[in-house]
Amino acid sequence: MRISIQEACQLLDNGDVVAVPTETVYGLAAKASDTNAIAKIFDLKKRPANNPLIVHLSDASQLNDYAKALPKDALKLCDTFWPGPLTLVLEIHLQSIPETARAGLPTVAFRAPQHPLAREIIDAIGPIVAPSANVSGRPSATLPEHVEDDFGKGFPVVDGGSCKTGVESTILLHTHSRWQIVRLGALPADAFTDTLGYTPTIAPTTQSDTIVCPGRLHRHYAPKALLHLHENAYDGSIPVVLGFDDRSYPGANAVLSLGNPQHPEQALARLYATLRQLDALGATDVWVDAKFPSEGLWKTLRERLSRASQAQHTP
Repeated sequence: MRISIQEACQLLDNGDVVAVPTETVYGLAAKASDTNAIAKIFDLKKRPANNPLIVHLSDASQLNDYAKALPKDALKLCDTFWPGPLTLVLEIHLQSIPETARAGLPTVAFRAPQHPLAREIIDAIGPIVAPSANVSGRPSATLPEHVEDDFGKGFPVVDGGSCKTGVESTILLHTHSRWQIVRLGALPADAFTDTLGYTPTIAPTTQSDTIVCPGRLHRHYAPKALLHLHENAYDGSIPVVLGFDDRSYPGANAVLSLGNPQHPEQALARLYATLRQLDALGATDVWVDAKFPSEGLWKTLRERLSRASQAQHTP
């Protein structure tokens, strides 16, 4: 159900949950101070309680209401990348954010979205939490129709069209006097080099990690089909292919393209919608063309596909 900004603000003020567009993916939004609405998000998404939410702000000045202290270069990062697809994990005053939203942690992830409709909502009602508007583990929603696929056509959605970036924000955590990437996303590691004077390293993910931010769970972003990643030439063993333009997959029954193999931004923008198309096709197994670089935004694409391929098949 498509709703206006005014209707969305009224619903949020009344303790309801609505889907809102951001430049990355659609978010399942609730007021950041509303514990009952936050509980609704976890229930709707079937989200594990140990997976914290991102708080969305208008600008860096609002951090003063939450953060205990800002690490070195935090404001420089905000000045450079906000509004936009950068999230910072910061230590907070515990009473400022409900315990359920932060999964009992002393930290919270913050970002300022770029999408004008999301910003209009935040300006009207204050900060919101807004995890991706999909059932946990499924591909994130980049179109209103994706939200309705997961939550029904009666679910309230602010229609902002297709998400420009199409992949989640990059998340940074300050540890041992340096910033580290704890979730790959729309900004590659080298995007931060000029601002920080160094390139942040990427934190390894293990099942035993404390989850300090979204996207650290092993199973994520997955369609129902099993994805089989290959860096060699297509061998015809699986008739459904997830590939790229201008590449040949002789004998395939269906080829879904992520776009130009020279442009990772295009591949990321198409990724979740294409994974959802695989479900619409009824595919059970998919041959994935993984012959692409492993640096920059290609690293984000490889990570998303790898996580999706590791999820268990659920018929």
